[in-house]
Amino acid sequence: MIRVLVVDDEPLARKELRRILETAADFQIIGECTNAIEAVGAINRDKPDVVFLDIQMPRISGIEMLSMLDHDTMPRIVFLTAYDEYAVQAFEQHAFDYLLKPINQARFDKTLQRLRRERAPQNVGVLAGANQLRQIPCFGQHHVLLLKMEEVEYVASKTAGVSVISVNGEEFPTALPLHILQERTPLLRCHRQYLVNVERIKKIHFVENGLAEINTYGGHTIPISRRFLAPIKERLGIV
Repeated sequence: MIRVLVVDDEPLARKELRRILETAADFQIIGECTNAIEAVGAINRDKPDVVFLDIQMPRISGIEMLSMLDHDTMPRIVFLTAYDEYAVQAFEQHAFDYLLKPINQARFDKTLQRLRRERAPQNVGVLAGANQLRQIPCFGQHHVLLLKMEEVEYVASKTAGVSVISVNGEEFPTALPLHILQERTPLLRCHRQYLVNVERIKKIHFVENGLAEINTYGGHTIPISRRFLAPIKERLGIV
């Protein structure tokens, strides 16, 4: 059974997609989401095999939503879009599956056949906007909080997982690992367990044995390991 999540802000579009999918006995719809925020939580929680993803959604587009997911473990994506020549060309160039609205039954059947036979991972990182986080999704028990970059003081990897510390000193868990946050945000790696917002660095304090510490505007002290000291000094223009 292929487990499906439908993500679309239009009720009629979700209803039509559900109607068509219910005719395929080997596809099971496990949920519907009306926006990207809901979808990020549902994907991490329910781990669907396939996501039918609308591109044009309010606040966070479908492409932007992809930047909030770990591309190595994400489900297969079928993009849903009204006619957009640029988007369609991008999808075809990288062999992504897509459906134009309103959905054509014959084209939809071909998509299902492709989903049945193909299991190779998709490289969504080649799509513009899918590799740059503007906000960090932090997951609670029944919600997803989006922290903008200017609201982040630093990020720490702890025994319990990765936590985002806000400029107000609040701590929020995120499902994204440090290497993903390092790759997709302006946050600066200063230690194997820490990333810091450069704009929140108040002072660099040099200590013994070639080590240093960061003092943030929020009053936090973050260690700098030897391997990251030179890149940090270069980034900050310290001779």
